[in-house]
Amino acid sequence: MRRVAVGAMLAALFAAPTLAAISDYDTNGDNLVSFDEMIVAYPDLTEDLFAPIDTSTDGLVDEAELTAALEANLIVKPAE
Repeated sequence: MRRVAVGAMLAALFAAPTLAAISDYDTNGDNLVSFDEMIVAYPDLTEDLFAPIDTSTDGLVDEAELTAALEANLIVKPAE
């Protein structure tokens, strides 16, 4: 039982930064980030710079796309 609890805590620690990153940008609570939401954190962001982040080309960045963009240093998480 103790191993399960420790495993669950470790999983939560690794998941937390990703969820926190989405909430840094998502202003309407849909767990997706639009270009308009992203420019709040990055006023100099252009649609040309947003395009490589939005790999699905649907105009919205989901958790996986945001994580990939952060890991690839396409964007840097805003200071808290």
